[in-house]
Amino acid sequence: MCRVLSYLGPPVLLDELLYQPDSSLIRQAYAPPQLQMLNLGGFGMLAWDPESPSPSVPWAYRSTELPIFDPNLKALALKARAGCMLAHIRGIAYRSDAGFGPQNLHPFKFQDSRWAMAHNGDLAGFSQMKSDIQRFVPSELRNRIRGTTDSETMYALVLSQLKEPLDGASSDALLQAMVDALKIVGGVRLQHGIAQSSSMNLFFTDGASIVALRYTFNFGGYDTTDPSKVHEANMRYLSLWYTAGERYEQVDDEWRTVGAPGRCDAFLLASEPLTRDVTGWVEVPEYSALLVEGEGSNRRMAMADIDV
Repeated sequence: MCRVLSYLGPPVLLDELLYQPDSSLIRQAYAPPQLQMLNLGGFGMLAWDPESPSPSVPWAYRSTELPIFDPNLKALALKARAGCMLAHIRGIAYRSDAGFGPQNLHPFKFQDSRWAMAHNGDLAGFSQMKSDIQRFVPSELRNRIRGTTDSETMYALVLSQLKEPLDGASSDALLQAMVDALKIVGGVRLQHGIAQSSSMNLFFTDGASIVALRYTFNFGGYDTTDPSKVHEANMRYLSLWYTAGERYEQVDDEWRTVGAPGRCDAFLLASEPLTRDVTGWVEVPEYSALLVEGEGSNRRMAMADIDV
């Protein structure tokens, strides 16, 4: 069911985000404490380095290799630093028709688009709804979809709700576009009579801001006539956690955000905490959105209820 991590703050070594914490994102591929399932569908990452050429443009790494056994990723993480990062470990249930390959790895970012997206969850009945959802996506964006996932279609749908889908939209405008996209999907689900629980935790970033939401369609609704359709990960609300402080560093053998209370200079958002000690982490409420933007001591975080 995927695990996601996003960081925004002073540049840090990627190894300190991906590997070093005792419940790091890489470890969550095979032993996530809060999700009893393997996430072996591949790894993807976009990272923004303020000291690189064209710092507003991220560099990308994607591989269908298991990240714990990927020496190239480890070597890169030991050398590269980033001031913003969005990383995703894909978890997919085994099916003979499962879409497996680099084209289906998150995060998604269309060329020339400001915003990138990763998704934690699934959209039940997507094969039934796909054509109806994509009717709300203009051909300019629909033709950019390369994979087969519900997530990439959702990314295109959100961008389609912006006045200028590929130009710079504000964080507030993006959040409204996310809500509008949820409403469209909700209407299509109703049209097809789909009331099965479907998680829709979305993570967007442009290298300077993070906009995310924690949402589930029809939570608790299952097709009890066919147990094979009841996905283990949908039997509870998929979690979303954050931690914030002046900086992110190792203290007494544990990685954490530290500094004055209320500061948001360094911000981490994840499907689940990166440490066994969760006292420094806060769970994002159900049916809510979180927005983080600004720089350094002026960075602000805001929370909003999602009304769909």
